[in-house]
Amino acid sequence: MRGSNPLRLKEHGSGQVLWVQEVFYTLQGEGPFSGHPSVFVRLSGCNLACYWCDTEFESSTWKPHLEELLEKIAQLRPAVCDLIVITGGEPFRQNIKPLVLALLEQNMRVQIETNGTLWVDLPDDPRLTIVCSPKTAQLHAEIVPRISAYKYVVTYQQTDSSDGLPIVSTQKAGQSLRIARPQGEMPVYVMPLDQYDEDANRRNTQYCVDIAKTFGYKLTLQTHKILAID
Repeated sequence: MRGSNPLRLKEHGSGQVLWVQEVFYTLQGEGPFSGHPSVFVRLSGCNLACYWCDTEFESSTWKPHLEELLEKIAQLRPAVCDLIVITGGEPFRQNIKPLVLALLEQNMRVQIETNGTLWVDLPDDPRLTIVCSPKTAQLHAEIVPRISAYKYVVTYQQTDSSDGLPIVSTQKAGQSLRIARPQGEMPVYVMPLDQYDEDANRRNTQYCVDIAKTFGYKLTLQTHKILAID
């Protein structure tokens, strides 16, 4: 979207109807479940507008009822796959609790990818993994104790030398901002920003390697892009 998307407010619906961009079966390309067969549920709309965001989440007009969405997931999911990734946009912008509960009742593993600024009351279940990729200086207080891992998008020489994490705004290019830091002993992943420039990407990747080695973080790459996985 490259920051061109409208800032969508949090919706307080029943969760029986969701605005969905797309549902597809693939391999998770990044983070703690990298390489795992997954069904992605990409929800539409976001409350932020990151200027480097490369994901489309505004073009869909599909607003399925929960039963229709679950049926779509079941149609795409082979027996070997038990991981459902709920992403966006920003998934916590909509009431995803009924969807998450239904998936957990089916004994699915559920990963939610979020910017951490919003929250929906969800069960504390070991099969539920919340990966937070902070984009702002503050996180929602109620999501912090539920975060399973942090993932930071890193650009060459745009981090704090004391912890290797970003100190630039995701909303306004060139503006300084100390992005929210991990709380507690959670895994931290660093991922190079894709600038669609071979030299810049090489610098960003090596920079992430150095940061991971220095601070003990985990390196994650967008392997779905590298391998051109559908």
